[in-house]
This record gives sequence, C-alpha cells and structure tokens, in this order.
Amino acid sequence: MEEKGIEKGRQEGKRKCCRKMPMSNIKLISAEKESEEKIMFFRKSFIEAGESTINGSRGLHHFEHYDEWVQKVKECAMPEKDILGVQTTLYMAMRRRDEKIIGCIELRHTLNEDLKVLGGHVGFSVVPEERKKGYATEMLSQVIEKARGLGIPAILLTCDTENAASKKTIIKCGGVLEKVRSIQCHGEEKRCEYYWISLC
Repeated sequence: MEEKGIEKGRQEGKRKCCRKMPMSNIKLISAEKESEEKIMFFRKSFIEAGESTINGSRGLHHFEHYDEWVQKVKECAMPEKDILGVQTTLYMAMRRRDEKIIGCIELRHTLNEDLKVLGGHVGFSVVPEERKKGYATEMLSQVIEKARGLGIPAILLTCDTENAASKKTIIKCGGVLEKVRSIQCHGEEKRCEYYWISLC
C-alpha cells in the first residue's frame, strides 16, 4: 500500500506541486539559545489560546524550561534516544520582517510502523494569531525542499478529516490523497486521511 501511495504521488503530484514564491516571508531556523525568549513566547501563545498541543514541536507544550526542551530536540538526531525512534529534524519558522516565531515544523527522515498509521514524515503548527495567512504553506514548501535534499523520494502526511486548514495546505503543496481510514488515537476513534507528496 505504501508503494502504491508513493507511485500515485509521483504520477499526480507533478501537476500539483507547490508554487515557489520569489521571496519567502519566513525562514526556517534551528532551536538555539539566542531564540529562547521568542520560542517561549510562541509556546505561551498556544497555552493562552487554550490549545494543549503544539504539533511538530517535539513536545514544546510540555516544557516550562527551555534548556530541557532543547535537549529533547537534540535527541531527534539520535533514533535510539528519540521517542519516535526515527531521525528527525525540527525547525522553527521565523518571519523575516520582525523575526517573530510564527510556526514549527519537523521532518522525520524515515517512517516506522507507527508513523505510517499516524504522523507521517511531517508535523507542523502555526501560532493561533498568525493562521490563515499562508505561513503553513511556506513552511511545508521549504521542508519539502529539505527532504528532497536528503534524497527522500516521497513524503507521507496524515491529517484528521476535520482539519480543513491542514488538508488545504497539504493539497496546495502537491499532496495526493491515497486513502481514508479510521484509527484509534488517545482512546478515541478518528478518521484520518493519508497524502503523499512526490519529491522526484
């Protein structure tokens, strides 16, 4: 089934690939000490908006101390220590004009059986007050190029059927729907959609 999804993405994704912008409004950066204040403000924005999870942040919502979270991020490069068990690279999205952190996105270099069911190659979030401005599309577009540079032939993205914003972003960046299925997530049954983006 995975091979069929990759092939379908290769055939159809070429017609729906992400349009490259002449100059991106954001740049992807790593989590460094000098960005601590901005990243923790980013975290605070989710909490104040009543959101308990920050997808693609390596669990930033769980950490009140920045240094502890950065250590967790560093473990992404070591599959034997990482909670997902695969090598992962995390990026923070910084807006160029004011250097505000407006999003986060992580690229999982490979898939294991769990990620094939839920999670896929990429997870991302945009801070609540900056949504519906095209930032998620820019973030995903840039990560697609990074994945291509790593030689990944196609990436899988999974999405809750009720998450219209994420579906729109994935499709805009060339995502081709492979299937829809019911899965168990935190004790609840959810409908999940599976999209492939060809990088060949």
